[in-house]
Amino acid sequence: MLQIAVLLLGHAHAAPHAHPPRHWYEDNFRPAPWRCDEPRSRANVNLCFPFDDSLRDDGSEDVRLYNMAPESIPTNRTCCGLPPVQCPADKEYPLKCLLEKIPFSKPPACVKRQFQCCLAFWNAKFGLEDTYRKAPPHVRCKGRLWDVFDIRADDVIFDQRSLMKLAAAFYPKILVPYEDEMMAPADRVHPVWREYVVLAKLGFGWINVESAKPDALILAQNLLRNPQRPTHPGGAYSLPRGVKDLRPWRDHCLDNVNSVHVRCVGMKLHRDRVKKFRALMRHGICPATGNDAHTGKVDHGYYVQAMSDATYVPSPPGVGFVNYRDTEAIVAGAVPILERPRWPPQRGPFMDLHDELPHLLIKNDTAWASVRNDHLPSHRFGGDARKYYLPYWLYHIYDRLIKAGVSGTVWEPPAEDGKVRSFFPFMQGSKISCRWAVPAKDERCHGGCDSRKPLKTWAQPSS
Repeated sequence: MLQIAVLLLGHAHAAPHAHPPRHWYEDNFRPAPWRCDEPRSRANVNLCFPFDDSLRDDGSEDVRLYNMAPESIPTNRTCCGLPPVQCPADKEYPLKCLLEKIPFSKPPACVKRQFQCCLAFWNAKFGLEDTYRKAPPHVRCKGRLWDVFDIRADDVIFDQRSLMKLAAAFYPKILVPYEDEMMAPADRVHPVWREYVVLAKLGFGWINVESAKPDALILAQNLLRNPQRPTHPGGAYSLPRGVKDLRPWRDHCLDNVNSVHVRCVGMKLHRDRVKKFRALMRHGICPATGNDAHTGKVDHGYYVQAMSDATYVPSPPGVGFVNYRDTEAIVAGAVPILERPRWPPQRGPFMDLHDELPHLLIKNDTAWASVRNDHLPSHRFGGDARKYYLPYWLYHIYDRLIKAGVSGTVWEPPAEDGKVRSFFPFMQGSKISCRWAVPAKDERCHGGCDSRKPLKTWAQPSS
């Protein structure tokens, strides 16, 4: 028995060396620079940070309320049935028109009316509408095929596919790695990617901004920022996750009626969300019966209506701290109940994303049991939702492109097989950012293939 034990121990010790080394671009294990519990960080203890369960910097309560002042002037924000917006001919709009504030709980169709003329002017400046008209209905990002048929140039709702389609239109100036954890070292980047001026990091993987180009604008859905070091010189901002599907939200024009205090419907209970959901049920925040006790997927139309009836929507972390449900709650006009990251490099960008919005912040993953109905005031709230809509981010992207001398989109038809060639086999362009693609008939589309646009039916427009 002793011999067997020794053999097993020896085999366990040798096993890790049996695997070939992974390339830098294949490492998708969510590395955590600056975390003191990570072996790779222990040698730099002066630069690492422990987890922090306290709220000493902003109070000691388990549940904190932010920006919860009532709206200054009660307003009915419904825009249903209004005549189409008429944009003045030959009027010029400054780029800062994309930064206009969006009153919290303004319906998305009304937000579109607010930005319609501004967006039309700047999309025309870059020829974006014309490029989208010529484009096929799919893009390929990091080896994945995405259906972008329903993404329009005049959209205001934030959908991560909007940035994918935008990157294909401005290729190679916008780099969109999806689910990559870190940028490649500078000496390993294909020469064409040294030209990017905007990095839009999508997906749940964390990104360390210090590994990106110093002069690039960094936008990321899970951003790490070392609080002991200066901000990235090109600018680094935390992106919202966006909505899961913008189509059911696009025409929503009714004001949020706040008829239901809290809605918990449609929450996917994966990872440790189950215990948080049960803690909310035990204290009457989420009901134990009825529609709101139903978790997982529900009909899109019902989901939009349910969220738009709510005053509050719990949105615990899922795979990452930034979720689809956060954006969907805010677009619906409901106050999100969120969990604060316990790790300082995560916390700063996360807090910046919500600094203009009403929201509740739960101290940590065990503090959901502390939420009570008396934490949740019933009045309607003021606040600014612009960071959860696309125009705000288009401002930063367009501003950076203009400063880099980019004046328009460049139409480049895809290869028939949808692949993008590269001089370096380890750095296929189609696997790093987004390009127009013509997929094979049996290829799976992320984001869902639109039945109105069958695969292989797109034809290149005549010039």
